[in-house]
Amino acid sequence: MALTDADSDAVLARLSGHDEPVLDEAARTSARVSRELVLVPEFGPLDGLSDVAHESYLEGFSTRAVAQCRQWVLVTDAAGDHSTSRYLRYIEAIALQELGEHRTAVAAAQALLHTLGEEPMPAWRAKALAVIAEASNHLGEHSVSIAAMAEADWLLQDVPAGSYGHLSASMAVALAMRSAHLVEQSEAALAAITRDNQPEPQLLVAQESALLSAYWATALITQGRADEAAAHLVRTLGRATWMRRLARRASLPSMEARAGVIEAYALLHLGEADLAFSRARAAAEGFSARPELLETHLLHLVLARAHCAAKDYRAATEQLDAVLEATQSPSRAVWAANARAEMADLMVAEHGPQPAMDLWRQTAQAALEREWAEREARYSALRDRHDLRRLASETFRAGRAAGQDPLTQLANRRGLPEAFAAAPVGAWAVFIDIDNFKLVNDTWSHSVGDLVLQTVAEILRAASRRGDVVARYGGDEFVILPSEGAMAAQTVARRVHEFVRRRAWGELAPGLAVTVSVGVGPLLEGDHPLHAADLALLAAKEAGKDRVVVAEA
Repeated sequence: MALTDADSDAVLARLSGHDEPVLDEAARTSARVSRELVLVPEFGPLDGLSDVAHESYLEGFSTRAVAQCRQWVLVTDAAGDHSTSRYLRYIEAIALQELGEHRTAVAAAQALLHTLGEEPMPAWRAKALAVIAEASNHLGEHSVSIAAMAEADWLLQDVPAGSYGHLSASMAVALAMRSAHLVEQSEAALAAITRDNQPEPQLLVAQESALLSAYWATALITQGRADEAAAHLVRTLGRATWMRRLARRASLPSMEARAGVIEAYALLHLGEADLAFSRARAAAEGFSARPELLETHLLHLVLARAHCAAKDYRAATEQLDAVLEATQSPSRAVWAANARAEMADLMVAEHGPQPAMDLWRQTAQAALEREWAEREARYSALRDRHDLRRLASETFRAGRAAGQDPLTQLANRRGLPEAFAAAPVGAWAVFIDIDNFKLVNDTWSHSVGDLVLQTVAEILRAASRRGDVVARYGGDEFVILPSEGAMAAQTVARRVHEFVRRRAWGELAPGLAVTVSVGVGPLLEGDHPLHAADLALLAAKEAGKDRVVVAEA
């Protein structure tokens, strides 16, 4: 059941040791820093603000959560509480996702990534990337989704097991995988979470695990694969029972009621209809069945069957209409398809067999089967990206020792001194820097950033001539040492600049645009042979980027 403001005041007063309600919202939320779910080292002094926003989200009040996050992040930013600011930005992103505002959710997640700067922070990067992956999937941008998902999943190995960050990041990645119907991988992400003795974190894991099993079973049932669904229904029932016990230990009656609904749904499809109807009606009294909650869909589906069994077809139709109205977002396609199939069965029960109803059921089934069939391709893409990550990791040292950059297959910086020493008198250098490359990583993920680096490397090879030295200098910087003098260097530089401009970067990720700044200068003697080209590159940057600047001889 959702907390009223008075209830919230009372809870906050109890947590903070006050006898009177706390009336000021900011003061009220700040008092919640003692909440047992919080592991203090991972949270800031104003974490009570993010607690309340997160509770609004968990209770299905996503619009309220977005408003709270946007209001309170101004306070936490001003106070220098960057940890709480990160939580507020993340909650804003997932709440926008829940509201179906996927493009805005991507922007919010990208804003979170931007605030991380150069800090590793694998848990936060994984969470933000998981939002981008899920939202991009719903937007139909599947290549971006898989790239972000693969990177988020890869980052989990760098998050300390048992930490709140690991729990939160793993759940975010699991939800992203579920959105792409990668249920096996989602299951693995949830299973890797190390459970502690606190009931609240365990409760969140139990809830997501139970809903994942119900989702998996429902997808199979809707496709006419009831036999395969049975094992997942048994698992749903067991996890929902575990969730109900944890909710009781944590004194969270609304979560206990939501667990009862999941149990009822599993019991219904396991053939225990009467027990399911009884359990669902009892649970319905314990929480506010708002359309934002997945458990509400399950409740409507169970009650629709109950009304149909009682031949109250009008009431059954109202229950299914409620599901269809609330599941128009692509993220809820499985529940919508199941409701359509149930509606077809209801029409047959009320009016007798009709060919049109069979066609309706088959249409719902076929639509879900098409989406489900894409799982293999998405899994293969995810696996390929993991394989590339592992290969790059395993060959990194060998590549460096051999003087080769493992990502781009160009020469690396270690091989340049030898190239400088062998350069003829009068040699020139071309120094290339990708403009705003950090923004590429923050906006589209490091996986897309890697593709950009590899593509630029291909362009440099294409723009150079046989005998030219092409190397990755470091990060997003590259060097070309043409085999001839100044004119050849300038020709190569302008060719590189033009090739990059003409490249269709949107093929790598929708909306992606890449430009380079290029400095051309004579190769100098001494400890800094690239100094002239470097100064020319700096001049190109300062002049507005996306240009070639040639140093004086």
